[in-house]
Amino acid sequence: MSHFVAVTVGNTTAAIAVATRGTLGRVRRVPVDRIEALRAYLVKARRQNGIRPIPIVAASVNPAALEHLRLVAAGAAPGSHVYVARDDFPIPIRSDVDQPKRIGADRLLGALAALRQFHGACIVVDAGTAVTVNAVSARGVFLGGAIFPGLSMMARALAEGTALLPAVSPAGRPPVIGKSTEAAIIAGIVSGTAGAICNLISAARTVVGPDARVILTGGDARRLAGFLPKDCRDVQPNLVLEGLVIAYREWSANRRPAR
Repeated sequence: MSHFVAVTVGNTTAAIAVATRGTLGRVRRVPVDRIEALRAYLVKARRQNGIRPIPIVAASVNPAALEHLRLVAAGAAPGSHVYVARDDFPIPIRSDVDQPKRIGADRLLGALAALRQFHGACIVVDAGTAVTVNAVSARGVFLGGAIFPGLSMMARALAEGTALLPAVSPAGRPPVIGKSTEAAIIAGIVSGTAGAICNLISAARTVVGPDARVILTGGDARRLAGFLPKDCRDVQPNLVLEGLVIAYREWSANRRPAR
């Protein structure tokens, strides 16, 4: 296996990159409702592979978008197989949760990448459509975590669930005290989310240890990092993709060739 295409499919965004000898190339992101835009990327990747089929490795928390990706891949890279994390190959991290099969692949892959990087207790904050705060023990066991709505989902819920509150985009630095309804919503959403993350990190550290490393990923990670303590500002936007590359490389290196 020299190189392959790695794709993560979320609820809002899909990210794609070519992995060469385990190193990620340039990452492109598109909205999941525009998965078709990945066609040109897949055509180029197959051409670089000498028009031979190229493995397409995916992780998804969005079944409908994953099926759309399969259709796009079939047309753009004929003969290329789509391998899906957990369905076709395992994610090599132990877990201690009540229902392991229901843990999102993105949470496990982010934890795997963080664990391989720091080799000890860590906490992964993934700030996307939803925010997840995930804990990994010093022994490398995924322990679970917390899930709550992300910034855009909170803003949408306020607009749709109330009679008079407007729809806002939680962009820009929020004020300490909002002087308008819009500013108050942004202050509540951004500062409230950052406060929740801080509280959850502190709680997780009581379980996995006070020195656990904290890594942020996801579309809103950079935005929220500035509101967190200095030791909680390590932003790694491609963490889940990196975990996907690790999982597929290890599986493909160890599997027996078909006879």
